[in-house]
Amino acid sequence: MNDEKKIKVLLAKKRIDVHGRGSKLIARELRDAGMEVVYFRFGVVAEIIEAAVQEDVDVVALSIMTSGQIQIAEELIPGMREAGIGDVPVIMGGTIPEIDFEPLVKLGVDRVFLPGIPGASVADYIRDRLAAGSASGR
Repeated sequence: MNDEKKIKVLLAKKRIDVHGRGSKLIARELRDAGMEVVYFRFGVVAEIIEAAVQEDVDVVALSIMTSGQIQIAEELIPGMREAGIGDVPVIMGGTIPEIDFEPLVKLGVDRVFLPGIPGASVADYIRDRLAAGSASGR
């Protein structure tokens, strides 16, 4: 058995978002890839930050199906910095217009994924991203 610590992902989606199929599929695929996934439904961004701190996650992943991604990132990224977890990568996926990709990255979102991307691709990205960031101590 591998004694290496599992990568821990907080997979968050809005409580008002009733479209959970995609996020549940990604959660299962990340688990199948050997990651620990904390599935979390949030009402306000502060809840994501609190959960990320409490769970000591390696990655925050947001499933966005009902818009508001720019506003979430504008609040989430600085809030994570203030909470001392600004080095935790944030990724987003779902029905996010491609026109929002660049503004999201400028705000500090690490990567945006389109619907339908295989979970294995997301898992590979997470592993690669964390390996690249391991020199920073996380």
